[in-house]
Amino acid sequence: MARNNNGIKWNRDGFEELRKQPKVREFLKELADEVADDASEGGRVEGYIVTELFLEDPRGAVSVMATGHARRHNNKTYALIKALDAARRGS
Repeated sequence: MARNNNGIKWNRDGFEELRKQPKVREFLKELADEVADDASEGGRVEGYIVTELFLEDPRGAVSVMATGHARRHNNKTYALIKALDAARRGS
């Protein structure tokens, strides 16, 4: 187990196992869907895509990408960064 600056002990094997649990992966997918919806302004801008990264190690990862029109929209407005920040803050 590794110790961080706050004195918390991390069980890395347990953490990796937790990330692979179906409920955690479902939660990550729902959160990514919310980020994509927020970035697309409720579906107004098409092209924000959510992808579950099953083949990545460690598993339990989700990607939100801007393609096509959404890519141009994101370059102008930084919509993905703003949506990720809002999700991080719990808004």
